[in-house]
Amino acid sequence: MSRTMKAAVFEGNGVFGVKEVPVPAPAVKEVLVKIEAGSICGSDLHVLSVPPGQYAKPGTVLGHEFLGRIEELGSEVSTVKKGDRVIIEPIVPCGMCDACRRNLTNLCENPSILGQTVDGGFAEYCVAPEEYLHPVAEEIPAKIAALAEPIACVMHGMMELNPQPYERVVLYGAGAIGLIFYNMLKSYGVRHLAVCETMDSRIEDAKRCGVDFIINPMQEDVGAVLKERWGGGPDVGIDAVGAGAVFEQLVGLMNKGGRILIFGQNNTQTSTVYPSQINTKQLKIFGTMAVYHSIPAAIEMMNGLEDQLAKIVTHELPLDQFEDGIRLLREKKALKVVIYP
Repeated sequence: MSRTMKAAVFEGNGVFGVKEVPVPAPAVKEVLVKIEAGSICGSDLHVLSVPPGQYAKPGTVLGHEFLGRIEELGSEVSTVKKGDRVIIEPIVPCGMCDACRRNLTNLCENPSILGQTVDGGFAEYCVAPEEYLHPVAEEIPAKIAALAEPIACVMHGMMELNPQPYERVVLYGAGAIGLIFYNMLKSYGVRHLAVCETMDSRIEDAKRCGVDFIINPMQEDVGAVLKERWGGGPDVGIDAVGAGAVFEQLVGLMNKGGRILIFGQNNTQTSTVYPSQINTKQLKIFGTMAVYHSIPAAIEMMNGLEDQLAKIVTHELPLDQFEDGIRLLREKKALKVVIYP
């Protein structure tokens, strides 16, 4: 008789539920991982929206930000062993499309995505390919290690942007991603850092997480505040929100020669900008999508930041309360929710 496990399963059109499903068996080059913890991502909310903001295949176990311990090896697995504690890359590129052939595997046109097109980590067990596993030290708390995937995404953006300690940086958004950016920027030695946020609850979260320069664009003129504080505008701008108005504001705010990183993603948003502002200021605009070869960098960055990152995790719940975690995030009553299967 096959074993069963609890899993949060997407059933289509915003419907999901925690139910009993069979424990998967690893293929020859896969491992079976017993899940230790996973965190709910904004992408999960998009999947569960009606209409959906991102695609997921009905019948798929949700979750792509997670870690666990290897319990079973496929017959041809050779680089890891039973008992290893690992973080799992959630996107497996096809290797055959034009993007993959140009070494842009993060932009693969036909990827397998854990938690969206194949079963993910909001379950007691998950299978994953051997080559997409990353070891994580026992000393890193589970709720911090569960943030490795979003930290890796942030680190890829940081590597593209390359902020310098002496530069003036303005960061839009004080949600979980924005506060991860804040911690990474501080680790880079950035001394002049402003966070822009409009929601009162997020402003309080930012203060609790140590942010000391916060601007509410709904109540203050961001450019005037920065000029008074810094004597001028920012050299680096980061959009961790994905709202169209943010890009418009950043283009207007930037110093000449400035750099803008668009990280937040919302396919419903548009922006209206004057192209002349981009060329007359000689701005550089960067877009970024997840690149999981940044996971080792993310794991390294966790060391020494455990206390700061722990403040971003506002709720820890068992799998049976997965629906409560989704509700808390939808109602903006949580920053980051970690689920323990």
